[in-house]
Amino acid sequence: MRSDSSISHRVTDPVIRRYLGIAFLACLADLCTKEAAVRSLGEYGFVSLTDRFALMLVWNTGSAGGISIGPFTTELNVIITLLAMGLVLSVVRPMAAVDPRATLPLALVSGGAAGNLLSMLWGPPGVADFIGIRLTKDTTIVANVADFALWTGALLLAPVAMTLVRLVREERAQAALVSSAG
Repeated sequence: MRSDSSISHRVTDPVIRRYLGIAFLACLADLCTKEAAVRSLGEYGFVSLTDRFALMLVWNTGSAGGISIGPFTTELNVIITLLAMGLVLSVVRPMAAVDPRATLPLALVSGGAAGNLLSMLWGPPGVADFIGIRLTKDTTIVANVADFALWTGALLLAPVAMTLVRLVREERAQAALVSSAG
Protein backbone atom coordinates (compact mmCIF):
# COMPACT_ATOMS: atom_id res chain seq x y z
CA MET A 1 0.00 0.00 0.00
CA ARG A 2 1.61 3.26 -1.12
CA SER A 3 0.85 6.53 0.63
CA ASP A 4 0.80 9.84 -1.29
CA SER A 5 2.78 11.38 1.52
CA SER A 6 5.66 8.89 1.32
CA ILE A 7 9.01 10.56 0.79
CA SER A 8 9.98 8.46 -2.24
CA HIS A 9 6.71 9.29 -4.00
CA ARG A 10 7.06 13.00 -3.25
CA VAL A 11 10.62 13.19 -4.61
CA THR A 12 9.60 11.52 -7.87
CA ASP A 13 6.74 14.01 -8.32
CA PRO A 14 7.86 16.40 -11.11
CA VAL A 15 6.57 19.48 -9.27
CA ILE A 16 8.42 18.55 -6.08
CA ARG A 17 11.57 17.64 -8.04
CA ARG A 18 11.51 21.03 -9.79
CA TYR A 19 10.88 22.80 -6.48
CA LEU A 20 13.72 20.96 -4.72
CA GLY A 21 16.10 21.50 -7.67
CA ILE A 22 15.49 25.26 -7.80
CA ALA A 23 15.66 25.56 -4.01
CA PHE A 24 18.94 23.62 -3.99
CA LEU A 25 20.45 25.83 -6.71
CA ALA A 26 19.38 29.02 -4.93
CA CYS A 27 20.86 27.76 -1.67
CA LEU A 28 24.08 26.62 -3.37
CA ALA A 29 24.49 29.95 -5.19
CA ASP A 30 24.04 31.75 -1.89
CA LEU A 31 26.54 29.63 0.03
CA CYS A 32 29.15 29.82 -2.75
CA THR A 33 28.87 33.59 -3.11
CA LYS A 34 29.07 34.06 0.67
CA GLU A 35 32.21 31.93 0.78
CA ALA A 36 33.74 33.90 -2.10
CA ALA A 37 32.86 37.19 -0.40
CA VAL A 38 34.35 36.14 2.92
CA ARG A 39 37.55 34.91 1.26
CA SER A 40 37.99 37.92 -1.03
CA LEU A 41 36.78 40.74 1.20
CA GLY A 42 38.31 39.53 4.43
CA GLU A 43 37.06 40.98 7.67
CA TYR A 44 36.99 44.64 6.65
CA GLY A 45 37.02 44.57 2.86
CA PHE A 46 35.16 47.16 0.85
CA VAL A 47 35.00 47.45 -2.93
CA SER A 48 33.03 50.32 -4.42
CA LEU A 49 31.38 49.28 -7.69
CA THR A 50 29.34 52.45 -8.39
CA ASP A 51 28.10 55.35 -6.33
CA ARG A 52 25.16 53.14 -5.22
CA PHE A 53 26.64 49.62 -5.13
CA ALA A 54 29.55 48.16 -3.20
CA LEU A 55 30.85 44.86 -1.92
CA MET A 56 31.31 44.93 1.84
CA LEU A 57 31.27 42.24 4.46
CA VAL A 58 28.79 42.64 7.31
CA TRP A 59 27.96 39.85 9.73
CA ASN A 60 24.24 39.69 10.52
CA THR A 61 23.81 38.09 13.94
CA GLY A 62 20.10 38.85 14.24
CA SER A 63 16.95 37.94 12.40
CA ALA A 64 15.92 39.31 9.02
CA GLY A 65 17.14 42.87 8.74
CA GLY A 66 19.55 42.35 11.63
CA ILE A 67 16.80 42.57 14.25
CA SER A 68 17.60 40.87 17.55
CA ILE A 69 14.74 39.17 19.34
CA GLY A 70 16.60 38.48 22.55
CA PRO A 71 18.98 35.82 23.80
CA PHE A 72 17.26 33.07 21.83
CA THR A 73 17.41 34.82 18.44
CA THR A 74 19.32 31.98 16.76
CA GLU A 75 17.13 29.23 18.19
CA LEU A 76 13.93 31.06 17.24
CA ASN A 77 15.28 31.71 13.73
CA VAL A 78 16.05 28.01 13.28
CA ILE A 79 12.61 26.88 14.52
CA ILE A 80 10.67 29.48 12.53
CA THR A 81 12.70 28.87 9.35
CA LEU A 82 12.26 25.09 9.54
CA LEU A 83 8.52 25.45 10.19
CA ALA A 84 8.15 27.91 7.30
CA MET A 85 10.10 25.66 4.94
CA GLY A 86 7.92 22.69 5.95
CA LEU A 87 4.79 24.73 5.36
CA VAL A 88 6.01 25.86 1.94
CA LEU A 89 6.88 22.27 0.97
CA SER A 90 3.38 21.17 1.98
CA VAL A 91 1.69 23.72 -0.31
CA VAL A 92 3.91 23.47 -3.40
CA ARG A 93 1.92 20.75 -5.14
CA PRO A 94 -1.54 22.15 -4.43
CA MET A 95 -0.49 25.67 -5.43
CA ALA A 96 1.21 24.43 -8.60
CA ALA A 97 -1.97 22.55 -9.49
CA VAL A 98 -3.87 25.85 -9.35
CA ASP A 99 -1.10 28.01 -10.85
CA PRO A 100 2.06 26.39 -12.30
CA ARG A 101 3.94 29.66 -11.73
CA ALA A 102 3.89 28.96 -7.97
CA THR A 103 6.76 26.45 -8.01
CA LEU A 104 9.53 28.91 -8.90
CA PRO A 105 8.79 31.59 -6.27
CA LEU A 106 8.17 29.03 -3.54
CA ALA A 107 11.49 27.36 -4.40
CA LEU A 108 13.34 30.68 -4.35
CA VAL A 109 11.90 31.51 -0.94
CA SER A 110 12.86 28.09 0.42
CA GLY A 111 16.32 28.13 -1.16
CA GLY A 112 17.03 31.58 0.24
CA ALA A 113 15.77 30.57 3.66
CA ALA A 114 17.91 27.42 3.59
CA GLY A 115 21.00 29.40 2.57
CA ASN A 116 20.64 31.86 5.42
CA LEU A 117 19.75 29.08 7.87
CA LEU A 118 22.83 27.05 6.97
CA SER A 119 25.01 30.16 7.18
CA MET A 120 23.58 30.98 10.60
CA LEU A 121 24.33 27.46 11.83
CA TRP A 122 27.81 27.19 10.28
CA GLY A 123 29.48 30.42 11.24
CA PRO A 124 29.72 31.84 14.71
CA PRO A 125 29.95 35.45 13.45
CA GLY A 126 26.50 35.23 11.84
CA VAL A 127 25.21 35.37 8.29
CA ALA A 128 27.55 37.02 5.78
CA ASP A 129 25.89 39.93 3.98
CA PHE A 130 28.09 41.50 1.32
CA ILE A 131 26.08 43.30 -1.36
CA GLY A 132 25.77 46.92 -0.30
CA ILE A 133 23.09 49.07 -1.90
CA ARG A 134 22.99 52.75 -0.99
CA LEU A 135 19.37 53.88 -0.92
CA THR A 136 19.95 57.42 0.32
CA LYS A 137 22.89 59.47 1.51
CA ASP A 138 22.52 57.99 5.00
CA THR A 139 20.93 54.61 4.29
CA THR A 140 22.65 51.53 2.91
CA ILE A 141 21.29 48.01 3.01
CA VAL A 142 23.64 45.07 2.90
CA ALA A 143 22.24 41.75 1.70
CA ASN A 144 23.31 38.44 0.20
CA VAL A 145 22.12 36.15 -2.59
CA ALA A 146 19.72 34.35 -0.21
CA ASP A 147 18.03 37.66 0.56
CA PHE A 148 17.62 38.40 -3.14
CA ALA A 149 16.18 34.91 -3.71
CA LEU A 150 13.70 35.49 -0.88
CA TRP A 151 12.68 38.94 -2.13
CA THR A 152 12.39 37.76 -5.74
CA GLY A 153 10.32 34.76 -4.68
CA ALA A 154 8.02 36.97 -2.63
CA LEU A 155 7.53 39.35 -5.55
CA LEU A 156 6.86 36.49 -7.97
CA LEU A 157 4.20 35.16 -5.61
CA ALA A 158 2.07 38.30 -6.07
CA PRO A 159 0.48 37.22 -9.38
CA VAL A 160 0.01 33.71 -7.99
CA ALA A 161 -1.79 35.16 -4.97
CA MET A 162 -3.97 37.23 -7.27
CA THR A 163 -4.90 34.09 -9.21
CA LEU A 164 -5.78 32.29 -5.98
CA VAL A 165 -7.92 35.23 -4.79
CA ARG A 166 -9.72 35.35 -8.15
CA LEU A 167 -10.44 31.61 -8.02
CA VAL A 168 -11.75 31.82 -4.45
CA ARG A 169 -14.04 34.70 -5.43
CA GLU A 170 -15.32 32.77 -8.45
CA GLU A 171 -15.94 29.72 -6.29
CA ARG A 172 -17.84 31.79 -3.71
CA ALA A 173 -19.91 33.45 -6.42
CA GLN A 174 -20.73 30.04 -7.90
CA ALA A 175 -21.69 28.69 -4.45
CA ALA A 176 -23.91 31.75 -3.85
CA LEU A 177 -25.66 31.14 -7.17
CA VAL A 178 -26.23 27.48 -6.34
CA SER A 179 -27.58 28.26 -2.85
CA SER A 180 -29.86 31.04 -4.12
CA ALA A 181 -31.22 28.77 -6.87
CA GLY A 182 -31.96 25.98 -4.39
